[in-house]
Formats: sequence, structure tokens, C-alpha cells
Amino acid sequence: MYINEIAVGAGIQITVAIGMQTMEFTTSVSQVFNDCIYAEPIFKNDKMIGFSTKGLVLSMITTDAESGRAWQFINISIRNIRDADGNLFHEIKCKNDAKAINRRGACRVWIGEPGLATTGMGKPPIDVTVKDISISGISFLCDRDNEIPDGSVVHIDFRDSVTKTRFSISAIVVRREDTERARVVYGCKLNQESPAIAKYVNEKQREKLKAARQMRAKPLIGKDK
Repeated sequence: MYINEIAVGAGIQITVAIGMQTMEFTTSVSQVFNDCIYAEPIFKNDKMIGFSTKGLVLSMITTDAESGRAWQFINISIRNIRDADGNLFHEIKCKNDAKAINRRGACRVWIGEPGLATTGMGKPPIDVTVKDISISGISFLCDRDNEIPDGSVVHIDFRDSVTKTRFSISAIVVRREDTERARVVYGCKLNQESPAIAKYVNEKQREKLKAARQMRAKPLIGKDK
């Protein structure tokens, strides 16, 4: 998908990254041109937000209404403009085509730790159970009445009770699965791969393999000699 293929009225989420910190802003497409789109202006404290600060890494996610598939545009540029009628917009450009957000992840390890998920500015965090994690994705369980659309950016905070490591992870929701007992699983793709998460996953995999070897080596009680 190219940027001029996004439909007028489509919702978009802009992710602003600087170092390991990220912020998300939601808006919609007002006009589409050959090489850019105009998005409805985003205001904070009655001032239009700007995205021209040096060092910012900007990306954008939109979900196709017909297929339900999420698309991510990397390294976009945004500048604030005023059209001939005096209306304000964010002009968004991207030289490259978007990448479909892959719903398949790498090998995941079980976590089972409580955590909090935040889905937008000003919204209260949701109590979740972090189900599993991989170098490219994470999933969590929460009550079914928490509706999080595909393509939403979510921040997940949890602490591993064994290693005492704390994580604050930004990810994109790519699937939803209903379970029993009024619970739902949300599968997410990480916004960016992290050496710290890769190390954590590898350590968890080694612990699992070590435990499996110990179980195989343990003698069976009552086995005939």
C-alpha cells in the first residue's frame, strides 16, 4: 500500500519515537493527493502539535476497512500547513510503500505475569495478564469488555517476578481471540525490536530447556532395577 491509497476518512495513528520513548496520536485522513495525505489537526492545550523537532522518528499505522488488515508506514515526514481556505492540516508524506503488519511472530515464551496496558493518552490503564513474548511480539489477556481495535498502539508494563526485570513495551494490536470465562487475548507486534527483550526471551528459553533436561534426567520412583 502506498500513502495515496489510504481512503479519505480512514483513521491513522502516528507514533513519535525519540530514543526508547514513544508517544502516539490519533487522527483521520481528510484529503488524499498523489504524493501525500492531509490529516485532521491534532491539538494539545489549544495548540496544534508539530512534528518537526530534530531527532524524532515518525511512523504511521492505518487499518484497511474492507480487509481489516493493518499497514505501517515507516519514516514518514509531517509538516503543519494551512490550505487556501485557511484550514489547518498535517501534511504527511512517505517515500516508501507500507508494510503489512505480520500476524505471525517468532517463537514465544510463556510469561504469565500481571501487568497494565494503556491504549491512549488520558485513558486509564487496563489490568492484564501478560501471556507470552517473543523478539517481535507480545500477547496479553484482559476482560472481554475492553475493546481494543486492530492497529491500536498499546503500552504494556509488567515485571518478571523471577528475574525482577521491569518492562515497558510499545506494541501494535494485530489480532483478538475470545476465550472462556469472559476473557480475551490480544496479540501484538512490537513497535521496534529491542536487544533487552531478545536477551530476556533467550534466557527464558534456556531456563525452559534446562528444566526439561532435568525432568528427563530425574529417576522414576518405583522403577524396577
